[in-house]
Amino acid sequence: MSVIASISVPASAFPFGSILESDLEGPLTIETQVPTSEAVIPYLWVPGSATETVLETIEAQSTVKSATRIDSIGDHDLLKIEWATAVNGFLAAIREHDAIVTSGNGSGDRWTFQLRFPAYEDLSSFYTDCLDRNISLELVQLHEAVDPERNDQFGLTVPQRELVVAAYERGYFDVPRATTLVELGEELDISDSAVSQRLRRGLESLVDSTLAIDSETSSGPVGRNPHDR
Repeated sequence: MSVIASISVPASAFPFGSILESDLEGPLTIETQVPTSEAVIPYLWVPGSATETVLETIEAQSTVKSATRIDSIGDHDLLKIEWATAVNGFLAAIREHDAIVTSGNGSGDRWTFQLRFPAYEDLSSFYTDCLDRNISLELVQLHEAVDPERNDQFGLTVPQRELVVAAYERGYFDVPRATTLVELGEELDISDSAVSQRLRRGLESLVDSTLAIDSETSSGPVGRNPHDR
């Protein structure tokens, strides 16, 4: 089964790291895409106010062949990056170990990526390769990819998913609320106290399996060391 790892690396380990030395209004964000070639991280969202500076900085790097603005949405621009044939370091490790970049953002002095590997063995090889290349990386979070046919998507149990969906559909999260915990409990035939606890745990699991995995942390590695498998 494939495994998803959230990994944090120093900005200096990533070609875009030097861009963050300038005063940007917001983080740089990698555009998620379905891989159709060997290209690694070809798209990047940047604050529109800093686009020209970012383009100049990127194009000045020897690892980049070209960088162009291809779209603008709101106050952000989408840049397309064409890398030189011979990438090295962190990008080379991603390519060589069949990792898929599902998200990534840079802010301050670090970048955080969510990488998907075919198996734990591939993650372990990637981890070892990065250390051999003197790339300091921190494993923030690790979990197995969920089969879309299973009922425990996003870390939710079946009862938790049923309740979260019911709360959403009945307007519990609306302002003002269109239903109450008591009414949800009556509908699902459980007590209002059980509804409260189940909803809280369900939302906690949902956030932990989605939003939290993209957040940077300074508390050290979370989850299993890739060499434990």
